[in-house]
Amino acid sequence: MTRIISRDQIEHPAVSKFNGRFTLPSRPGDNPPTIPFDLDDMHDRDLMELYSMFMAWVSYAKAELVKAEIDEDKESNLARILEARVLIEQWGADAKGDRVTIAKARRDVDERVVLQQEKYQNARAYRKLVEALFEGCERGAQLLSRELSRRIGLHGKEQRTSRFGA
Repeated sequence: MTRIISRDQIEHPAVSKFNGRFTLPSRPGDNPPTIPFDLDDMHDRDLMELYSMFMAWVSYAKAELVKAEIDEDKESNLARILEARVLIEQWGADAKGDRVTIAKARRDVDERVVLQQEKYQNARAYRKLVEALFEGCERGAQLLSRELSRRIGLHGKEQRTSRFGA
């Protein structure tokens, strides 16, 4: 699997604290499972195995989503802090006669601000990708759960019919 966005960042202190007390789910495989077109024809055991795989992916994807949201918030906060620092630097140095709008414009094109905004956008993009993965796995698990419930309902009806039927 090819990674689109690098996540070579220092671990957030909250994630480190959590990892010291709990274990996040590990990646259950190379790729998430897919729902087969012949769901009705699947054996009950195969259906339960597929459901278990989907639930493992839901757990993993949710953990990754939370970590991505933490990274996104961190990068957003760093961007706001850097923007404020650059604005103060520029306002205090050469921008004495400039209006606030010009100072903010200069801040927004400062190389450091642009770089931090790119880091924030990368964190946001990664979070959105993980969110899509999580939602897809969650929908697949819900579909399989409905199929399992339907089958349980059918088996119950078949057993009642065989017990009380003629």
